[in-house]
Amino acid sequence: MPFAKSIKITLLAVAGFVAVAALTLLLRQRRSVGGGMSHATAYDFGEVVQGQPVEHEFAWRNTERTALAVDTVITAYASTLLAADSLVPAGGEGKLRLRLDTRRLLGSVNELVKVRYKDPGRRPAWFLIRGRVVAPIELAPQDRVYFFTFRGEGPERELLVINHQDRPLRLNAVRSDNPRFRARSDTVIAGSRYRLTISLDPATPVGRDSARIELRTDSPQYPSLTIPARAFVDDVVSAFPSAVDFGQIAFNSIDEQVIGKKVILVQKHQGSGFKVLGATLDVPYMDVAVVAQPVGQSFLVNVTIVKRRAQPGDIHGTLRITTNDPAHPEFVLPVSGKML
Repeated sequence: MPFAKSIKITLLAVAGFVAVAALTLLLRQRRSVGGGMSHATAYDFGEVVQGQPVEHEFAWRNTERTALAVDTVITAYASTLLAADSLVPAGGEGKLRLRLDTRRLLGSVNELVKVRYKDPGRRPAWFLIRGRVVAPIELAPQDRVYFFTFRGEGPERELLVINHQDRPLRLNAVRSDNPRFRARSDTVIAGSRYRLTISLDPATPVGRDSARIELRTDSPQYPSLTIPARAFVDDVVSAFPSAVDFGQIAFNSIDEQVIGKKVILVQKHQGSGFKVLGATLDVPYMDVAVVAQPVGQSFLVNVTIVKRRAQPGDIHGTLRITTNDPAHPEFVLPVSGKML
């Protein structure tokens, strides 16, 4: 039957529940379709380049003996309803045509469309458009680089630069604005695929660091691409957290472990034979205990407020943890808080 123009169309942003609804839809596909309908509920468009529109027409059959009147079609924010049948006769076929705007999409896409009927006893129908949208110049597996490492290590990360344009791509240069982050490029397939290797200097100090890696290309539309890089460098031997902070706590609730107890994790990430030799605390109403963990070179230092020895007021003190590591013989952690 021809597409009716009198259908009431409501466009709502449903991105917030797309993932849950998509999963529900897929589970429903495994069961028989009730409510007098049989239809293909999902369309996978595969992979398209960002900016390329996707159109698809869904068709479904009314298996009931009475007609189905469509009341409302609700689309996700990137989908546009082009046409839809407002009435599907008994035993007849209904159609729904959609366009997906990919200009603002990137990565996996799951766009849902919900069809409501005028008969409140009829279950709504769901349709799913799914696929993957890639950038004209894609950075895979991601468009940024993270290093979670330890002092003295020099890890590397690799990205692929994949050209999806209609013309060949050439990389003219690659540079980093931070000398601790070194970048180089290699040709995998000339004009279409390149490998970018980013390495972190082993001398990078403990803490956080960052860089911007810039790719210069011969593409008129994309002459420059920027890749953010982040490094989180921990010491080989570390104590976490670096302070014993109780915050503001109720004095009458100190006996609850989540309130009156803090735990420090001390561990060594390289080598063997590491031990925590002891821990001392200069707060008279607190107890401290060291507990070795069964796996790996790690220890828990438990700091507990003993209520019968404590009084309301400010908490000030110092926790000292001694180890057998020559480079990290002692950790000194401030102890703070307030008992109300």
